[in-house]
Amino acid sequence: MINKDTNTLSKPTLISFLGKKPHSGYSQTSYQIDDKLYKTAYFGFALAEHVQPGKILLLGTSGSMWDVLIEDHATDTEQESSRLRLMELTQSNSVNETILNEFAPLIEKRLGCAVEMKIIPYARDTSEQIGILAAIANHIQPQEHVIMDVTHGFRHLPMLGLLAAHYLERVKRIEVEGIYYGALDMTQAGKTPVLNLRGLLRTMDWIQAFAAYDASGNYAPFADLLPNEGWSDTECQTLREAAFFERTTNVVKARQKLSSLNQALDRRNGTFLSLFGDELKRRLSWWKPNQRAEWEASLADAYYHQGDYLRASIFTQEACLSDSMPNDQQSEFNDQRETNRKTMQKTDGRFARLSDIRNGMAHGIKGWRQESSKVLQNEQSLRATLGDYIKNWRTLGKSSSQGIKHDNNN
Repeated sequence: MINKDTNTLSKPTLISFLGKKPHSGYSQTSYQIDDKLYKTAYFGFALAEHVQPGKILLLGTSGSMWDVLIEDHATDTEQESSRLRLMELTQSNSVNETILNEFAPLIEKRLGCAVEMKIIPYARDTSEQIGILAAIANHIQPQEHVIMDVTHGFRHLPMLGLLAAHYLERVKRIEVEGIYYGALDMTQAGKTPVLNLRGLLRTMDWIQAFAAYDASGNYAPFADLLPNEGWSDTECQTLREAAFFERTTNVVKARQKLSSLNQALDRRNGTFLSLFGDELKRRLSWWKPNQRAEWEASLADAYYHQGDYLRASIFTQEACLSDSMPNDQQSEFNDQRETNRKTMQKTDGRFARLSDIRNGMAHGIKGWRQESSKVLQNEQSLRATLGDYIKNWRTLGKSSSQGIKHDNNN
């Protein structure tokens, strides 16, 4: 549904595509927007009448039906010579912006707002497709908000329109209020419904949140999406806090926060949680085991695969230390844990090397062991060494159990 009363700083900008003239021409169609009908051959003008934009950015190729568009809005004698020239240019696929600028006042008079008509490429390859995105971005200013019409144009332009909308929102920080399509094939009883495809943008937001998590391990961005899925403000804030504690390696508090959200993570009553909920819960399941060492080992593996090698090394080392303690003392930072660390440093060269590698990454200095410093010279070497330590974390520091208090049933 289009909201004409949106509380914004200015009227929206309407971006609309103009297609190539069909053999039979565009026919007059009754488009139903909310509870109103608008009869026109070009849906963009019906949408403009409904939303009353501050500006229209009309995009078409050098062969789009510019001549038909102008003819529909000119009197018999208005700019007659220019109209004849435009018809010739359209037929030869060579319309340019110079002649379109001559007709801008005519369209502005008809629609009651500023109009910019721009030539875009045919999107035949990646370069031309990016050219269309650039053309849109270059004519949209910061703080503008946008409504898009993808009804007309080549069949592949709606896909580019969706991509352009996502680009505007995520890169240019411009609000896209709606992406509209006049669904002629769904016409019933002489009325053509108008679809708002903005939900596809929200789907892309979820995909982007998963991509951000898989790249960084930070699941806080999900908290911005979950209010629309029925999560309360308290639940969303708890998720943000869990992400904060995890990323500051406070796994005890992070686990407390996530475990309190178990019921919320089980809910699938939201539109997008029905699709993404299982994957979200799976990614946040590290806290399920009963022992701290298991949590830390799981996080070490996750951050390793995300390329966050510093956190991976920290969690691996902490998993080894937690595992050296009795089960009921794993969450305590006490003198015995520190004593075990020093003993493990002396007991197992692998644990000492892990500590050295961690310190080298944390402080930006070469390890004090030559062998350790070599590991940090390239990613392949680091991945191989750290991956082996994570895989065999239970054995690190335990070449000899002397001096280490460890629960043998762990």
